[in-house]
Amino acid sequence: MSYFLEQFKKKKGIRRFIGPKRIAFLLLFSFLGFWGWNSYTTGELSPDILSTLIQQYPFASVLLFICAYVACVIFLIPTLPLNLAAGFFWGGILGGLYTSLGVTLGGWLAFLVARWVIGQPLAQSFDNGLAGKVQASFDKNGWKFVAFARINPIFPTGPLNYLLGLTSLQSVTFLWTTFVFLIPPSVAVAYIGDVLQTFSAQDEGVEAIIRKVLIASAAITIFVIFKYIGSILSKKDKK
Repeated sequence: MSYFLEQFKKKKGIRRFIGPKRIAFLLLFSFLGFWGWNSYTTGELSPDILSTLIQQYPFASVLLFICAYVACVIFLIPTLPLNLAAGFFWGGILGGLYTSLGVTLGGWLAFLVARWVIGQPLAQSFDNGLAGKVQASFDKNGWKFVAFARINPIFPTGPLNYLLGLTSLQSVTFLWTTFVFLIPPSVAVAYIGDVLQTFSAQDEGVEAIIRKVLIASAAITIFVIFKYIGSILSKKDKK
């Protein structure tokens, strides 16, 4: 019976039953998420903590920063202050690399959580049409989709991690594309924190730069999406 149940799950691409282990995990996950958001709103996760540690414990402060970034990514807590702080404390290049490592590890854990709890419903075959074409293209060139989404700041990194966990994307592909293609935006934001000497997301200079970047990113994204859909439809018409 267990064999047929497993085959049924694989065929559907989604877990039909959530047992005691997953229920316990979801309760613990929800509690940690609530605690994390409460700590963020009360200021307990402020990057100011690093300023008191970085001189006395330089190595430990880096580990603390990466762990904090991992937690924020998993629980969808805003990470812009941490990315700015990385540049403020360690400079644009090194701070950007620390940020990329933290977001990659956090994203990978979120990716695994979604896959373990829910499964891969987006990996099942769609009927013929645009959705089927997009899925076939993703299965063939999944890393290109991930690379474009990672390097493009208009896509929210946190929710995307969980969404990718529901697809057929391989874990190794997720890891290397996330790390490599998040380095440029991570370094760019860290560089802003370094130049402006701030890790406040409410800083006027930061808000102005981020706003311009997001507008440009949105314009590029819309252009690429329409171009991609047009290429699929043109191929369909030729056939």
